[in-house]
Amino acid sequence: MNEASYDEAGKSSLPGLLLLLEPGGRPDHDALHRMIADIPRADVSIPRILNASGIVEVIVDGLTFDIHGLASDAPISPPPIQYAFDCRVEDLSGCDAMGLYPAPHLSGGANALPVIRTMLSLGIKLAERIDGVRAVCWTPARTAIAASTFIDAVNAWLAGGQIPAPGLFGLYSEADGTRRTDGLAFLVGQELVIDKDLCNDDAAAMRLAACIAHDLAGYGAPDVAEDCWLEDGCAIRLEPDDRTATVGVRPALKSAELAVAARAR
Repeated sequence: MNEASYDEAGKSSLPGLLLLLEPGGRPDHDALHRMIADIPRADVSIPRILNASGIVEVIVDGLTFDIHGLASDAPISPPPIQYAFDCRVEDLSGCDAMGLYPAPHLSGGANALPVIRTMLSLGIKLAERIDGVRAVCWTPARTAIAASTFIDAVNAWLAGGQIPAPGLFGLYSEADGTRRTDGLAFLVGQELVIDKDLCNDDAAAMRLAACIAHDLAGYGAPDVAEDCWLEDGCAIRLEPDDRTATVGVRPALKSAELAVAARAR
């Protein structure tokens, strides 16, 4: 990962979480300070702004994040949205954006789960306190997800549930019916390539990808091909390919063969 930097507009080159707001909806510095004061374990580390750039530095649970794009500061341009969940891209045209990024000194660990969890937790708490948040954009995957959907998904994750897959990565189909994740590599270092025989539709493919992604985020990808059982009882085969930085997802061995293989280990 490249070291973080700031361009002339004061925007971070690190991946971040953007709140897409109704036009004119960006809070000013005083409003943001009041919001931060209302969030447990969060504090503004620099009383006003960072280097007169308009950046507000916030510390949450010992981790530092920068907030860009407040009212009267340089605007942020969201990336072109590639995947939309529970919202329409055309409805986001003209939105104002407020950005939340890991501080530059976290550049080497911006994709570490503790950093992402803390950043998303802060992001949804701000989204709950700011009027007119239409959607949330996760820049590493160029996704947009309805604010209420994202808030619910992140809260479920923080409570011990599955990672908020719709939003943290996208999914697309190839001509042969194979489905691939897009953006998951930021979290786990690899993308999934899902066999067409495993899923009949995009919704089923996303559920499968979310389940696998949750396990990969927690335990890492296998070093060699292996069969495994998902929580819903589905047996699949994971086939890592270091050359392409992908993990193939295919139907597992038949249950009898799987049992024999298990006994042989």
